Amino acid sequence: MKTIRTAVAAAALVAALAGCGNPVAGMPAAQPAPPPAPTTPPPDPAADRQAIETVFHDYYRALRARDFTAACGYNAPETTSRLLADLGARGVDANTCEEGMTAVYAIPENARIVEQVGQNATIDDVTVNGNEATLNWTSKVNGRSGQGATHLRRVDGRWLLSGTGTATGINSRAGT
Repeated sequence: MKTIRTAVAAAALVAALAGCGNPVAGMPAAQPAPPPAPTTPPPDPAADRQAIETVFHDYYRALRARDFTAACGYNAPETTSRLLADLGARGVDANTCEEGMTAVYAIPENARIVEQVGQNATIDDVTVNGNEATLNWTSKVNGRSGQGATHLRRVDGRWLLSGTGTATGINSRAGT
């Protein structure tokens, strides 16, 4: 019994001394902690391109399905702000992205154009510059071919539409 008490007391003493930072005879010296693992892996160009193309296609797929909650989930915060500001300037009262999309789709011509862009778009190229990207695409609307550029921004590791898209030869800015 005395041996057990002695062993427990010795273990407590070793633990106390180790906690104070004083070396204990026979104990190996404390080693420095390894450097922390990077929290964000380095960019992978092929993975970035795939993720950007997926966001583009999934965004238009959600719009065609009228799933505005999903579509709005692909927008960077500034995209929603811009949408709501543009609608407000036109006298449309919308407080959320979903309300804004509902207002845009309430105009049948807008809905038809966005759907045609999404259905017919082919991706020409993707350019990534750090946390920003441009996806260039071509689509046919009302029998006319046009080109567009959709800008994206990496936000918390996800590619999101940054709200600065352009289209030429297509009679609408909606959804780009």
